[in-house]
Amino acid sequence: MEQEQLAQIVSLRRALHSCPERAGCERQTKARLMEFLAEHTSLTLHDQGLWFYAAHREGDGLPGLAFRADFDAVPVEGGAAHLCGHDGHAAALCGLALLLEGKRIGKNVFLLFQFGEESGEGGEACCALFDREQVDEIYGAHNLPGYPMGQILTRPGTMACASCGVTVRYIGAPAHAAYPENGRSVAPAVGSLLTELPTLANPADYHSMVLCTVIGCRMGEKAFGVSAGTSEVWLTLRAAENGDFQRLRQRVLERAKALADRDGLTCEITLQDVFPATENTPKAAEKVLSVCGGVLLPSPMRWSEDFGWYLQRCTGAFFGVGASEDCPPLHTAGYIYPDALLPITAEAFYRLAEAPLL
Repeated sequence: MEQEQLAQIVSLRRALHSCPERAGCERQTKARLMEFLAEHTSLTLHDQGLWFYAAHREGDGLPGLAFRADFDAVPVEGGAAHLCGHDGHAAALCGLALLLEGKRIGKNVFLLFQFGEESGEGGEACCALFDREQVDEIYGAHNLPGYPMGQILTRPGTMACASCGVTVRYIGAPAHAAYPENGRSVAPAVGSLLTELPTLANPADYHSMVLCTVIGCRMGEKAFGVSAGTSEVWLTLRAAENGDFQRLRQRVLERAKALADRDGLTCEITLQDVFPATENTPKAAEKVLSVCGGVLLPSPMRWSEDFGWYLQRCTGAFFGVGASEDCPPLHTAGYIYPDALLPITAEAFYRLAEAPLL
């Protein structure tokens, strides 16, 4: 990458960093990205509302290749902040656009700029790209603090775990605390559910890692004359394989409802932040390792990434780019995407763009 190109995407990343926006609200971010591409490239821009894609077209009937970057920020108290590096991901994809300018590589290339990764909704919505364009393979990348600067890491199969947030709401009937038998307390069902979670997530019942994490619980009010008539339990379910994730979710939800039936309660269950496992196509992961000089990641990342929606529709792989061993962890106050990763990521994308399709 030429110094002028690098300076352009560094300036872009810093501009994006200065205007963080939550998932679904990324209006300024999207506008800045589209303006940059319109000013510095001849790519065709396709505005899809909350998201957009840019097309490097070389001819009808040619194979298609896609690269994806997210651009939302992490929700924080009072607003949002780029604590996950999506500002860098988007700027690096713009770097690929600069590298493609004026080149012919024998294929059409689509640069997908995605909203709403933190909430898990963006990837599913942006799968509309596959209905609009011929895409034979798709790739994406995430910066990885704790690994050597610029090191490419990926693996066949699961790269990042499936997860979802679960809210279990029990509704009973309050009663005077001196006569609890006159009501229907939610406390026994809540207690049973919380104590049974380790059994429901027993590793022996699954093929891969599963977790059921208690996020919190709210029950009744701090009014010592009234028994608890309502409650909410907040859980995060997680698994390294989609099959195990579906099994874990089914077991927890069925048991939550059974406990409600046992105690004569109403049970309302809400799912949010749903992420499928990011399961790389083995040959695509091997291609990343070969073309980009990467190393094998020994086990899946426990966090989730909605790139998994794309891999349910298309051949492809997701990979990490080391952000250095002393880089602060993602989603912490001290984290800032290292600008040194921008040319490394953009050039890795370009090598994949030049490589033969599988």
